[in-house]
Amino acid sequence: MKDFIQKRPSVHLLCYGCYLQAPVKMSDSEAFAPLQPLGFETPAKWLAMYAKECGAGVEAAGVQQLIGQGNDANPCIAIVIALDEWKGPEAAEASVQDRLERLRALVSWATGNHVEPFGYVTLGPEKSESYFRLLPPNNRKRTRLGFGNTDEDFLRSITSILKCADCDEHFSFVLSMVHDANHEKNVRFQIARYFSCLEALAYKIKKGQGARDAVRQLLGLEKGRTGQVSLGGRKYDYDVVLGAGILRDFLFHGVPLDFSKAKPEEKDTFDLISAHPETVASDLRSRVEIEIMRWSNGASNGQTEENAS
Repeated sequence: MKDFIQKRPSVHLLCYGCYLQAPVKMSDSEAFAPLQPLGFETPAKWLAMYAKECGAGVEAAGVQQLIGQGNDANPCIAIVIALDEWKGPEAAEASVQDRLERLRALVSWATGNHVEPFGYVTLGPEKSESYFRLLPPNNRKRTRLGFGNTDEDFLRSITSILKCADCDEHFSFVLSMVHDANHEKNVRFQIARYFSCLEALAYKIKKGQGARDAVRQLLGLEKGRTGQVSLGGRKYDYDVVLGAGILRDFLFHGVPLDFSKAKPEEKDTFDLISAHPETVASDLRSRVEIEIMRWSNGASNGQTEENAS
């Protein structure tokens, strides 16, 4: 395995959270390699520091004992893909991105663990061409759900959300699905998951109509174009509910996905999903978050007596 991980050119995605007892060579160009655990030293030191802030007596020996308890924590692996050609580190990573994600999902399923990437090592043909970089944690510093992050507005809003989750299992289930969708690495899968979140919030108004119509009613949208964006020198007038609903039907129910049969007014939607799915995912995520806020305030179309009847 040492010869394989030193193969050039190649891309290595380092991940934590997964334990492998031995290397696994999938093919002549793909392998999983177990690595030394990250351990728990930094969290242990922070825990001790916080305990001191709380007024607890913390001895150095106790801190070392905490660190020792976590020596085997956060086991790591490397997902390694050997390359046939080399056009620089950025192109190398981009060329295997989808394959790395599928391999990450595979080992996550096989081990039953959440496998979190934290860095790349990319090797070029020559020894002088070696690159490595960290992947910062995904932390979106922004206003959440339409309310401020501090003071009474924040407290009032999250209290309302918690109350809804305690009283309505459907709403609680949606929060769980949103959590999964936010952590989905595949953007097309993420779109389908966000659509399912909206469909679940529309459960009272879905009777007698399709999922897309129910989601439109939930969001207060007319059938047709719901957004406009310019990307790569082209303007797209798209219907986010149509695009997400069709993609969901394809992934969840096996409905054929044939963009070539799109009607003229649907072409922008399908082209946007094909070329820039992250734009559709971002649009849907915002709509899901706003709808959760509306639901927690009792202002959702999915809660009104008129729509629920």
